Amino acid sequence: MKWAVVLAGGASTRMGERGNKLLLPREKGGIPVAGHVVRVAEKVAPRVAVLYADDSVQSAIAPWVTGEIAWVRDGECYQGPLAALGRFVEGHPSEVSPLLVLAGDLPGVTTDAVQVLVSAFQRTGADVAAAEREGRIQPLAAVYAERAVRAIADAAARGEKRILKALEGLSICTVAFDDAWAVRPVHRPEDYEAWLEREGDA
Repeated sequence: MKWAVVLAGGASTRMGERGNKLLLPREKGGIPVAGHVVRVAEKVAPRVAVLYADDSVQSAIAPWVTGEIAWVRDGECYQGPLAALGRFVEGHPSEVSPLLVLAGDLPGVTTDAVQVLVSAFQRTGADVAAAEREGRIQPLAAVYAERAVRAIADAAARGEKRILKALEGLSICTVAFDDAWAVRPVHRPEDYEAWLEREGDA
């Protein structure tokens, strides 16, 4: 890996009174969910960028991480992950691939799970190695080769909104995990409650 990018710029509009899902504790009194994702990324890639929109995200995560993080505030936030990734790529003209992309709302992601993605990427030579959950490709838990990184930047520049649309015509290797929480995001309050219940039963 050259870089890992953690996407932490969402507005969390579906979380209601729970507030920003990225800042919810992964366990009672523990690290914020997005902070956990950053820690995982640090163990896999030599350089990690956190793409964020709200300054509270940086201030909440920073005390929990130890490495040198590139904090990239998205000045044109809330336009979706493809736009954010496109701006990151264009802002880093030197080679950023292979690029690991992780959503910041994955409380169950582990270093082992990411290493499985990296191994699949290296073994298959695919343009993209992406997690698969419930039969669907998860582009925000994936490793991208240079061709795919460039396709993302080009699609973002055209105004495309969907990452999978940007990847049409590229080779994609998918990886399914026995533990769905390895790549299951928290979108709604019930998702977070399910995660807490899962942790309590573990």
